[in-house]
Amino acid sequence: MATGITSPGSALGRPLTPLPTAEKPLSESAQSVVTYLRLHRAGHRPRFWWEVQLKPDDYTEVLHMLNLDKSLCDYVEDKVRYDYDTRRHCLTFRMPSPVHDTFCARIVDEVLQQLRHFQRDNRLLVAEFVKQIEHFATSRILIPEDVQDGKQTYSRREPDASFGHRQALYPGVIVEICYSQKSKRISHLADDYILNTAGSVNVVIALDIDYQGSKRATMTVWRPEYTTLDGVEEFRATAVIEAQPFRTDSGLPTKETTLRLSLRDFATEELLRGNIDLDREIIITSKQLCDYLSGAEARQQAHTQHQGSINQIRPGALKRRRPQTPPEHISSEGEGSFEGERQRKRGCRSSDYHPSSPSGDSVNEIN
Repeated sequence: MATGITSPGSALGRPLTPLPTAEKPLSESAQSVVTYLRLHRAGHRPRFWWEVQLKPDDYTEVLHMLNLDKSLCDYVEDKVRYDYDTRRHCLTFRMPSPVHDTFCARIVDEVLQQLRHFQRDNRLLVAEFVKQIEHFATSRILIPEDVQDGKQTYSRREPDASFGHRQALYPGVIVEICYSQKSKRISHLADDYILNTAGSVNVVIALDIDYQGSKRATMTVWRPEYTTLDGVEEFRATAVIEAQPFRTDSGLPTKETTLRLSLRDFATEELLRGNIDLDREIIITSKQLCDYLSGAEARQQAHTQHQGSINQIRPGALKRRRPQTPPEHISSEGEGSFEGERQRKRGCRSSDYHPSSPSGDSVNEIN
């Protein structure tokens, strides 16, 4: 669980202040977080979005507790997505559903497909620029906050998807898929992404797919903007598209909503200097968005109802599983291999999605 308080660097940041050697009871807030993480590991995840007020000292206690519990720490690093806001003292856990993940993946695929098309542009500078744009998946972002007592603090964010130039510190484009609780916070997230990076994040896209009792889905897009108020110049995140539907209450695509991204959106002003003809656009229509969302919902419904094609084991064949190795017999080499695999998976983490085996009940196993 990476700290959002200290400077960026390691997966598990050091606490703000050393804790006493003798263990002391966790604060009520810190204990609630540790309990939540243990329940999460046990498979109890009732909410898509959970927030808890957690002061920096309590957050440090949680980090310290995780440092003492390697098994839980490894699980959190591999499976748990969370944000920590040092300014608001707020810890938020993100638990995307399969619909959420599949919908987001389809959008990512479409953006990457159109970027690959631009890589074949006959203008060399355009093609070379596009080759520098990468998909950062759900990689964590450490966003600088205001300097306090001479120390720079950072808030941690893990967006649903992000894209940017490989030479840029921050992604230029961020995508967030929203449910009801997250929708209430998304405008503040947009402020943090854009304002705290001085506009290095050029676009924040929020796709709200949770309207109770309706198939309605909307899109909001924020961009950085300078305005002058009473003679004072202000820098703000402005919603250039606000809660515009791309799917109607009955589940049909709207006609007026289109997501447009310029190639310039993926890089900083410094990286754009000297590059011309970068006004090519990535365009995703409301029909495409509607199809992606409807497809994700249909896929989840089929999975829930155990519908779809499966393989069958040959009649009479027995399943032979590998013998379990006791944890104390795992070699240090094996642990190192596991650690490397765990770090690799963080770059393209998927949701906890465990298909069942309908044929399992009818087939014998060899233990």
